[in-house]
Amino acid sequence: MGGDLGPRSVVPACIRFLKKFPEAELKLFGPRTQLQSLIDAERQPQLSGRLEIVPCEQVITQNCNPLHALRHKRESSMALALQAVAKGEVQAMVTSGNTGALLALSRSILGNIEGVRKPALGKSLPTERGSCFLLDLGANIDCSAEDLLQFARMGIEAQRVHTGKRDLKVALLNIGAEPHKGTEEIRQAAELLEWDAKIDYAGFVEGHDIFTGVVDVVVCDGLMGNVAMKSAEGVIRLMGQKAFTIEKSGYFKRFFGQLAIKLLRKWRTQVEPARYNGASFLGVKGNVIKSHGGASSEAFYRAMITAKECAEADLAARVGQAMAQA
Repeated sequence: MGGDLGPRSVVPACIRFLKKFPEAELKLFGPRTQLQSLIDAERQPQLSGRLEIVPCEQVITQNCNPLHALRHKRESSMALALQAVAKGEVQAMVTSGNTGALLALSRSILGNIEGVRKPALGKSLPTERGSCFLLDLGANIDCSAEDLLQFARMGIEAQRVHTGKRDLKVALLNIGAEPHKGTEEIRQAAELLEWDAKIDYAGFVEGHDIFTGVVDVVVCDGLMGNVAMKSAEGVIRLMGQKAFTIEKSGYFKRFFGQLAIKLLRKWRTQVEPARYNGASFLGVKGNVIKSHGGASSEAFYRAMITAKECAEADLAARVGQAMAQA
C-alpha cells in the first residue's frame, strides 16, 4: 500500500485480474476499511470469495529508510505479504512500495537463494525483434565480475520464462563494443562469460542496442541499468506528448502532423512503459515483483500479469536450480 497512489490503483487492477483469470485468488494486505470501501465501489460482489483482505495498519512510505523498515516495519503490508510468500500461502507478490525497503525485507524474510551473492532487479523490455531482459535495474550499485556473471545466469532463466526460448544471447552493457573499453570489473566479467560454456555470450553492447533485439539478455550494474531504463521511459513519454501536439501555425505542419498522429499514437501504445511494468527481484527464495511507485491501475495490472507468469513457471525455483548447476 506504499505506492504513490496506494490502493486506489491496486484494487481496480485486482478486480480486473480476477475477472480475466477465473482460477486466480488474491490476498490484499493493507487497511481493511479503506480496502473494503474501494472493493465495494467496484460493485463486483461475485468476486469477493476470491479476494481476501489481510488487515494491517502499518505502512512503509516511499521516504522510509530501508534499515528503519527492516527494524521497525515488520507488521507492514509489505512485510506481511513477504511472509505469506515465505510460508507458501501465496505464489508471488506484487508491490508498488519503497524499493529499498522491499529489497532489504525480501533478503531478510525470504533469504537469498543458495549461491547468490546479490539479488538483482530485472525486467523484460520491448525491442524491434521481441524483447530483451535487462538487469540489474537498481538493486546493486557496486558489482564485481562474479556478480555480473550471476546476474547473467538469473536473467537467462527469467527471459526463458517470459519468451519460452531456450537459446538466448547475453551481452554486457558498456560504453562501447570494443573489448578494451569499460571498467576493470566489466572486462573481467566478459572473460567469465566467455569461459562459461552454458552462456552464449555476444560481447559488449551500448545503450541503443538494448532495444534493437540483437541480444536477449543485457547485464549491467544497478546504476547503469536504472539510468538506461528511466532514460528510455522518459523518451517514450516525450514522444507520447509530441504525438498529441500538432503545430497550430503552418499548413504543411498541420497536414503532415495529421498524417503522422495516428502512427505515433499506435507506436506510443505499443511501447508505453505501463505495458511493461513489473520488475522481478531475482535471487531470493520467492517470486517478488516490483511495480513502479507511481503505477496506474493499468500498470499495476501488467505487473500482476508478470507475477502470474513467474508464479506459474516458479521462476524463483528455476533460478535456484540454475545457480545450483552453475
